[in-house]
Amino acid sequence: MASSKPLQEEIVRDDTLVITTGVSLDNNNAHEMVGAILSAQQRGFTRIVIDMRALEFLSSAGVGSILGTMEASRDAGGDIILCNVSQNIMHVFSVLDLSEFLTIVENRDVAVKAHS
Repeated sequence: MASSKPLQEEIVRDDTLVITTGVSLDNNNAHEMVGAILSAQQRGFTRIVIDMRALEFLSSAGVGSILGTMEASRDAGGDIILCNVSQNIMHVFSVLDLSEFLTIVENRDVAVKAHS
């Protein structure tokens, strides 16, 4: 599989950071997602939006990188919000019975405005 481009970060509000994934989130780069989320939390971002528009492959390690950081965000009064999730990736979340647990919205605009 071709290497995925690195995660992209963009500050959109004082409390909100958008992280855009590459094509895959798997064993090769799940640690980068964990690092990006933890760094955002340490910098005071309570709302972290993960834009998955380019994501084509999500492994269990990729799922774990998001789930493992979600409790800390919610405990701090924030959330991790997923947007632009493809049908294939939604299927992964459904099979793992995570659709109700995760905050998933249609697109980035909705994610940034959610709970504002």
